[in-house]
Amino acid sequence: MPKKVDHDARRRQLTDAVCRLTLRGGLGSATFRQVAAEAGVSVRLVQYYFGSKQGMLDATQEHVGERSIERLMNWVEKTDGSARAVLGAFLKSFTPVDSESKMAALMYIALYTEGVVVAMGQPEANPTRKNEVDMMRQTVLEQLRRGPLAAGVDPEVEATLLTALMPGLGQYVLDGTMTAEVACATIDHHLDRLFAA
Repeated sequence: MPKKVDHDARRRQLTDAVCRLTLRGGLGSATFRQVAAEAGVSVRLVQYYFGSKQGMLDATQEHVGERSIERLMNWVEKTDGSARAVLGAFLKSFTPVDSESKMAALMYIALYTEGVVVAMGQPEANPTRKNEVDMMRQTVLEQLRRGPLAAGVDPEVEATLLTALMPGLGQYVLDGTMTAEVACATIDHHLDRLFAA
């Protein structure tokens, strides 16, 4: 009787291989052949699951995003549920504070850079990337709207600013420009200004 294959587990095995290769040698090293060798499978199997290099990168980005969401949900569960606390947990979840979050941040940068290079000269943004940014901004906006906000705070403008701030702080922590503690303190300082006491 043929062995039943867990396709989700197989895709995770392959996207994990993409992550390991990327962290060791950059995204360019994550070819179908290298991913197959890293995962211990055939090149044909990698092609079967992804179809194209872009399909493989999109699946990897989705996989990294899912792991980040799991980490975020754990952080949110430890808050008091207030908009200020939930938003703080959300923003800080993008700060690389351990090996898992460092891997996620490095993959985010690698995939983002690849997306920018591919998109050069194309009229529209990568839909996967645009959806990701839109979802991040919407999450921030929802918490800001829960309030209570300080007088004069525009939730729409602040949602855009905070969405743009998250990757920048993460990159500063990765390259050693600032510590994770300083990045988290910066987030807290800004949120203290946005929310009414």
